[in-house]
Amino acid sequence: MIQQIGITILRSFVAYIVLLILARVIGRKLISKFTFFDFVVGITLGSLAVRIALGNEDPLLMAIISAITITGFVLITDFLNIKSLKFRKLEEGEPVVLMKQGKILNYNMLKTKISLSELLMLLRQKDVFDIRDVDYAIIENDGQLSVLLNPDKQAATTGDLKIPRAANKLATDIIIDGKIVYENLKSIHHDEAWLNQQLSSLSINEIENVFYASVDNFNNLFVSSYHDKDDENQ
Repeated sequence: MIQQIGITILRSFVAYIVLLILARVIGRKLISKFTFFDFVVGITLGSLAVRIALGNEDPLLMAIISAITITGFVLITDFLNIKSLKFRKLEEGEPVVLMKQGKILNYNMLKTKISLSELLMLLRQKDVFDIRDVDYAIIENDGQLSVLLNPDKQAATTGDLKIPRAANKLATDIIIDGKIVYENLKSIHHDEAWLNQQLSSLSINEIENVFYASVDNFNNLFVSSYHDKDDENQ
C-alpha cells in the first residue's frame, strides 16, 4: 500500500512537470483565447495527465509521448493559423452578426444555435437592458458577444447634445497577414489599384509588408506594417 502511494506521488510529480513544460511550449493561448479547439486540447491533455499520474496498462513513456505529440500538433495548428487565413477560418470559424442596424438576423441566430433568450441574457451581461438600444451585436469566435449601441446611446452622449452623427458602420478588413481580402475590398467599392495608390502614399510598395489594413466609415485607411509590429516588440 505504501509502495503504491509512493509510486502514485512520483507519477503525479512527473505528470506535473510534463504538463508544466508543455504549457510553456503552447504559451498563453489556452487562457487568453479559449475556443472550442482549445477546450478539446485542454481536456485531452488533462486526461493524459491523469493517465500519467495514476497509471494504466500503457507504459509511462507512451503516455508522455502521446502528450508531446498532441502538443506538437497544437503548435503546427497555431503556425498554420497565423500563416493561412483560410485555415484560420476553418479552425476558428468567423464572427457572426446577430443584430444589424437594430434588426435581429434570424438566420444567423439559427446558424449559431443561440435563442432569443440567450441573446437577451448576453446583452444584459453587457449592461444593455433594452434591445432597441443595439445597433450591432456580433458573436465572436470565443463565444463572447460584442455590442455596438445606437449613436444616441453611446457614451459620447451625442443624443443628449442633439449633435447629428453619421450612421455606424463597421471597419472593413482589407489586408490580413500580407494578403488582400478581395471580397471585402470589393464590398467597399474599391479595387487593388486604389489600394496600391493609398499604400504608395504611405511609402509602402509591397502588400506583403502590411500586417493589417482596414477602411473605416469615412473611407480612411488604417495600416499596420510588419515593421511597426517589430518596433512595438522592441
